[in-house]
Amino acid sequence: MNISRIVTIVLTLGAIIFVVIILSDPYFFTDTKKIQKTAEAKLEEGILGNKNAFKEASYYLNSLIEQGDGDRKTYDLLYWSYRYDKNFAQAERALNEALEEYPDDLGFLYHRAEMRLELGKYEQALEDYNAVIPAADDKDFLYDALYGRGAARNKLGLKEEAETDS
Repeated sequence: MNISRIVTIVLTLGAIIFVVIILSDPYFFTDTKKIQKTAEAKLEEGILGNKNAFKEASYYLNSLIEQGDGDRKTYDLLYWSYRYDKNFAQAERALNEALEEYPDDLGFLYHRAEMRLELGKYEQALEDYNAVIPAADDKDFLYDALYGRGAARNKLGLKEEAETDS
């Protein structure tokens, strides 16, 4: 086999691999901000009544994260798209990923506690609420976190402790 044939084969394989990558990710060359704006529009469309739009928003946001272009807002929008879609398990997974990237974010921790409460993971929800409440100070969700912790305690049969949070 001569060198020119080997070069032709390598170039052909490279072109095929490039085309496969492009076809497998239709947003490969799409601007990150455009994808995020599309996801936001889909989220609003879902809120206005098109329930399938939440899944589309999740798709766009997940593609941003997979490309390494996810920021805090991307994770937040992904959480809300799953929450509005009532896909609480997926919302919890998204928040777990968000907390890996932003471990000190009380908002993500608070929302994960909410999702765990929805999923019946009361002990884990209680752990999250216990971490949020002392750090929350006067944040908007402090009173909601106290209420959620009371609900988790109530579900765990800790009636007296639950009453102190209500």
